[in-house]
Amino acid sequence: MFKVAEHNSTPQLEIAAGATTFLSMVYVLAVSPMILSFAGMPRDALFTATALATIAATLIMALVANLPFAVAPGMGIIGFFVVVATQMGFTWQQALTAVLVSGALFVALSLSPLREKVLREVSPALQHSVAAGVGLMIAHIGLRNSGILAVDQSGMYGLGNITSGPGLLAITGFFVTGALMAMNFRFALLAGIIITTLIGIPMGVTDTAGLSSGLFALPPSPGPVAFQFDFSVLASGAFWGVVMTLLFMEVFDGLAGFIALMTVMGPKDAELYRHKLGRAFVADSIGVLAGAAAGVSPNTTYGESGSGVAMGGRTGMTALAVAALFGLCLLLSTVFLMIPASAVAPALVMVGFLMMGSLTSLNFRDITESFPAFAVIVIIAFTLSLSDGLAVGWVLFIVMKLVRGRKAELTVTVWVIGLLFLAKEILAV
Repeated sequence: MFKVAEHNSTPQLEIAAGATTFLSMVYVLAVSPMILSFAGMPRDALFTATALATIAATLIMALVANLPFAVAPGMGIIGFFVVVATQMGFTWQQALTAVLVSGALFVALSLSPLREKVLREVSPALQHSVAAGVGLMIAHIGLRNSGILAVDQSGMYGLGNITSGPGLLAITGFFVTGALMAMNFRFALLAGIIITTLIGIPMGVTDTAGLSSGLFALPPSPGPVAFQFDFSVLASGAFWGVVMTLLFMEVFDGLAGFIALMTVMGPKDAELYRHKLGRAFVADSIGVLAGAAAGVSPNTTYGESGSGVAMGGRTGMTALAVAALFGLCLLLSTVFLMIPASAVAPALVMVGFLMMGSLTSLNFRDITESFPAFAVIVIIAFTLSLSDGLAVGWVLFIVMKLVRGRKAELTVTVWVIGLLFLAKEILAV
């Protein structure tokens, strides 16, 4: 089904890559319910809903696109969902309805010819910059979650406590993972996570208390949030504004994620896999519908999939392994959730390092290409928003081409998307 041998891979490598991706993003099971609960949704039901949404959307990616990408509720879009449900006069049930409708529109767009034009006409400079930006974003998340990077009351960044506790464990993990990679050990990222987790037990960072109640437990029912739609709001103009904003974020978060992950594969593999991106869009859009049905904010392809891709995952079998492990989480959550953020941080930072390699293909002598790319990188890195970074870089790309008298390099598709990006940023203000 997955044609693993034809993709120069093995089942063992695909499964190991899936395990690495899973461990790099399992935090979503804790973070997504916590954030969505701010909208008034029951947190226990959200745990199960998040797991089910991730399993369904990732399986769709595996079976429809045969790509090693994992799909789960997007961190950036979760924030917007909560704003809709708490500050824009809508209930969370109505916000879920907006997710459902935007997902349906996303499916229609993914099946249209416009999808192919967007994929073909994205500037290579912007592609490379998105990959680098996502790399820095993933590294940022790892450093923050591990305590290596700290934020004071004024919002200034600084070095956290690295002489004890989580920070020290993360630093130890860097040495372990770095040493394994220096030895060209193919499973370095996965092994680094496991070894660092074990080291964290005597340090008191890896919490094994949850194991005292047993390994297995039935998950909470997702009933309180699943299929909780309120269609009475369909006649509202403000509702359709929310729908269009969600659609925009879904499309371009997905596009940015695909570009970044293809870059991790390297130039040779990226070209071989590029024809699959159309199906990846379709899978991503159906995944949004699956998430809405489960009762969570829009699903999107996760940048953390880069950890499995960097390890060598190349087919849907990697995604299948991710989905299977999230399925186990429903029964073995005490085991999987004892892995501390400090043990995952080194893998995330290392993935970020690998993704920065895309900048070697950037032509820094052409400022109309390199400066928009730089803007994409820094905005993604500091705002943790793929769509905002790509929006600013895209518009800047158009402006700089015009100023240099290179209008011929701008296609109709580039113009249309640029205007949409501009409208998005203006309306966001």
